[in-house]
Amino acid sequence: MIKHLLILTTYGQIFYSQEFGTEETVDVALTGGLMSAIYSMATETQRENITEFEMMTSRIKFREEENDLLFVLTVDKRMDEKDVEDLLDMISKRFFEKYGELRVDGLILSDFEEDVTEIINNKLWYLETSKRKFKFFDYLALIVTSVILGWYIYLIFNIPSFVWTPLLKKLAQPVDFVLYLLILMASFSLPGLALYFILKFSNIKDIFRFSKDYLTRPTRASYAELLPNYFLLSIVISYVLYFSFMVFSKAYFSEITAFPMYPGALLGSDYSQPFSFYNMSSSDIGDQVLVGSFTWFSWVFLCPLIYSLILGEKEKWKLLRNSIFIASIAITALLGCLVVGGVIYLQAVGFHPTNPVLFADDVSSLLYQFVARFPLNIFFYGFLLFLGVGINRVTPPKTKVSSLLAIWVSIYLTLIIQRLFSDLWAGN
Repeated sequence: MIKHLLILTTYGQIFYSQEFGTEETVDVALTGGLMSAIYSMATETQRENITEFEMMTSRIKFREEENDLLFVLTVDKRMDEKDVEDLLDMISKRFFEKYGELRVDGLILSDFEEDVTEIINNKLWYLETSKRKFKFFDYLALIVTSVILGWYIYLIFNIPSFVWTPLLKKLAQPVDFVLYLLILMASFSLPGLALYFILKFSNIKDIFRFSKDYLTRPTRASYAELLPNYFLLSIVISYVLYFSFMVFSKAYFSEITAFPMYPGALLGSDYSQPFSFYNMSSSDIGDQVLVGSFTWFSWVFLCPLIYSLILGEKEKWKLLRNSIFIASIAITALLGCLVVGGVIYLQAVGFHPTNPVLFADDVSSLLYQFVARFPLNIFFYGFLLFLGVGINRVTPPKTKVSSLLAIWVSIYLTLIIQRLFSDLWAGN
């Protein structure tokens, strides 16, 4: 992501130069003179300082500090803008802390490399992950973490039946009440404690760390190409989260994927039976889980595949890998849809999703538009935003086909395929 750092004065005196992962050697004197000339020319002709210079695949950021000192950072065009600004801030601050007002003609401060490397590795921790390898303990930690996450989602959607109702029944029996309270405390605290140590001592913590960074700012998706293949295991966690929300919140709205502006069409109507892994045909919940799983699969695998085929880049596997990785994280934004579109949520706010006759009136009411349909659209289009920005950032800057066009074509085709699948399944 970072290509070159140059520290010099606005009149061309070079103090420091460092290259990052580039095969071609940069002529420091020539580059320094060029950067100084570009900066001076822009200042003199336009009467304002230049802050950025953009090329086909790279972006050059300028930062002028006190005493005519100029910090020039060349980065990949896709790199997050805020991270570039933060790096310039930290590097310039460290420079002044270490060297102060030191100015000697011809002095090259080679000992500054250790400081720059430290700053960059702390800010872009992704660079260090390539040195790590997934071991047996990490795979075991991944399985345990997935189970714990599913368990907590189960607890969240079953607090009334799992916590309040049993406790109220045992109020008349102090011993049983205390024992059950201890069981509840263990059910909540022990998995959390295990998860804390897993994230502290295993490599899967980096998977969650990157997911947090990306969801905070989708433009960081470009860093996916710096990550090793074991980060693709985030796909497992993604599906566990999606499946758990879908089952335990009874979120069986097929329309949130095909026609998000008109949600509410349920496949079938028998939701009175609890979901059972042993007898999925006992109610329509099994059908909805199948449709929901296909939805997850199509967003995580099918949409990136269509996108990479449309672009036709030489490194299709690399683009497909990064797109799948980003899509598996972005789809967590759909968890909100699974909550506000779920049977449990709708029943809690006074609707009747298990009664086709009464629910038909609910869907047409103004209240339903605000408490169900409107939130569904927010979460769904938020997901599309994360997905679109993320996939666009993992795309090489120079492409034959517009990446934005490819993104919207792949999204639209995915929606069509989802709709066809749900209609075909409903027909069966």
